[in-house]
Amino acid sequence: MGVEEIVISRPSPAELEARFIQVLADARFAEIGHWELNDNGEIVVSPVSGEHGRAQAVLCAELERQLGGRAWIEQAIRRPDGAPLVPDVLWGDAAFFDANKRHGLLPTPPRLCIEVVSASNAITRLREKCSAYLRSGADEAWIVDAAANRAEIYSAAGQQEKTAFAFDFAGLWQRL
Repeated sequence: MGVEEIVISRPSPAELEARFIQVLADARFAEIGHWELNDNGEIVVSPVSGEHGRAQAVLCAELERQLGGRAWIEQAIRRPDGAPLVPDVLWGDAAFFDANKRHGLLPTPPRLCIEVVSASNAITRLREKCSAYLRSGADEAWIVDAAANRAEIYSAAGQQEKTAFAFDFAGLWQRL
């Protein structure tokens, strides 16, 4: 008996986007909470706590208060090199969101994409997602750890000591 080679092909970015739109429109998935597709087109469900949701809400409010513009929670972004990504929080100018509010996927990321740390997250995966946001066109990507009052800030140049935006994290930590 010979060895049979099994070849598993990954879906193309266009196939992943079509799958994402299909699942997004499927009523059976409407109540499952936060979900994404991985690069193989599989649905990945990430349970989050109430504290995670509160951190998202407070972060959105604080971004809009300090920077103006608009902040959104969990809006999918088209990624040219793989499955669509869903940041926990997104921020950009109002014109960007007004132009894209009817899309199932944003064609590009806004200026800032943020991941909020939760118990079900691996920090390496959050850093990989930040890298993907930056490769797709975001100005910055943050990983916010509300429990530790700490944030990692990334730009195209790598990890930064502070954000280029006029954002004061002290105001966020006080509200959490």
